[in-house]
Amino acid sequence: MKINSQKIYTHRSYTIKELSDALSVDEKTCFRWIEEGMKTIPGCKKPILIKGRDIKKFLNNRKMKKKIKLNRSQFLCLTCKKASYAKRGSIRVVGKKKLALCRVCNGKMSRII
Repeated sequence: MKINSQKIYTHRSYTIKELSDALSVDEKTCFRWIEEGMKTIPGCKKPILIKGRDIKKFLNNRKMKKKIKLNRSQFLCLTCKKASYAKRGSIRVVGKKKLALCRVCNGKMSRII
C-alpha cells in the first residue's frame, strides 16, 4: 500500500491517532515507525507528538531505501525484485517500456525508456 506523505502538513504536530487517520494506516503501524527511528517531540509522553516535518522526512527516507538503481543495460526483474541483465535476444520494445526475460530466473523484466 502506498502512503501519501503530501497529506501531512510540515508545520503541524500530530498525535498517533491523528497521524493514523491522516495516512489511513493502523495506530500499530505508527508505533512501529517510531521504533524504526521516526523522531518524536522530546518530553511528550502522553500524548506522543510527532512533527510533520519529521514524518515527511522519515517516509521519504523509507521510500528511497526501496528504490533500485539500474545501470544502463540492466532491467528490473519482477520475479527476483533485483537489477539484472536480460537474456540475449529477449528484449522487445512495447510503448515506452522495454520488456525482456531474466538471465537468472527466466522471469519477466521491465525498464522504462
